[in-house]
Amino acid sequence: MKSSIRQGSNSIFPTTYSKARQTLNKRSKSKAFTIVELLVVIVVIGILAAITIVSYTGISSKAVSSALQSDLSNAKKQLALYQIDHSAYPTPPLTITGNSYCPSDDTKYCFKLSNNNNYIGYSANNSSSSQSFFLIIGNGNQSYKITNTTTPQLAPVTQPGVTPGAVLELIASKAKTGTTPGINSPLTTTWTDTSGNNNNGTLTGFTGTPWLGVGTLADPYALLFSADNVNAGDRVILPLFQIAKSFGWTYEVWVKTPSSAPAWLGGLFTEATGTIAGKPTYQMATIAIQMNGTAAVTWRNADNIGSVNAVSTASVCNGQIHHLLFSYDPVAGGRLYNDGVQQNATPTGAPSDLIDYTSVAIGASGWSSSQYFLGGSVISARAYSFGLSSSQVAANYSAGPIW
Repeated sequence: MKSSIRQGSNSIFPTTYSKARQTLNKRSKSKAFTIVELLVVIVVIGILAAITIVSYTGISSKAVSSALQSDLSNAKKQLALYQIDHSAYPTPPLTITGNSYCPSDDTKYCFKLSNNNNYIGYSANNSSSSQSFFLIIGNGNQSYKITNTTTPQLAPVTQPGVTPGAVLELIASKAKTGTTPGINSPLTTTWTDTSGNNNNGTLTGFTGTPWLGVGTLADPYALLFSADNVNAGDRVILPLFQIAKSFGWTYEVWVKTPSSAPAWLGGLFTEATGTIAGKPTYQMATIAIQMNGTAAVTWRNADNIGSVNAVSTASVCNGQIHHLLFSYDPVAGGRLYNDGVQQNATPTGAPSDLIDYTSVAIGASGWSSSQYFLGGSVISARAYSFGLSSSQVAANYSAGPIW
């Protein structure tokens, strides 16, 4: 009997044990994920992560935009209160302490910028006929501007890497190709301002179609000024935008120069008319190419006496493309840059009788085209109503012209 039980148990146990083991194996296998299931989970997680990142980026961008607009609105209120109290807007430059910006003569009317919002530039016009201000700030790739008569607006930059806030921007490639903005071929008289400020240039004296180039580094789009036909007075007349010595300004040109120095002094930017104490004044802040082929900035005062403010140490008349820029502000003085490098070691101030511009031109001077004209071709030109810093000049030079 015992023997039969042992034999029975020996014959039953292996079968029972095997079934139990199979059951456990099935349960174990049922708890594991297949490769397909894992891939599905990974894809779903990736999609959710992408949606989250995009949503966060959009929210973050909107937050930056809101902060910039809010800062500008608050600044406008403070500047308006200052104007009521002083019958004029604060004269630049503003005094900067941390993220607080104050009129130098009255700290009751300071305004603050949010963390990471950066001050770019400020200018003001306090003439008797019209008083106004212009303020621009930025954060990352967003920049906003405001004036005394506008709400905060985007300050568009048509070229990545270039300092925003230009009051004027003329780009030959957009004129040459006939796209909008720009002008079409055959020649029309309007060169459309791409800064968004409607400071369009008017071409005078040109004949035919003076747009050159095929849009390459070796042969860029450009507007030709013939040094051999100076009496034609080829000029691009620019509209009035208020820039005065106490506010600061910047003039910038990408130009392909002649292969040798011209016979006369070639003005890249010239002021055409104006008076000081009843006397005519002509040249004010002119970026020029001198007779020896070097870049220079010349002043011309009310008595029509010319003087050189800054001269480049290197010749620019070599048939190459050069970036010429002059930046002035009351603190840093006047600085001439040739291809991103400051040329005058000691910045110099503007003459005491420098006043607001009444008109500006690229090319031949409005009063003496036989003496002051431009030989070469202009690829692009910009003007700012504030002085650019050395780092901003370097950024503009690194960005290069638009081909």
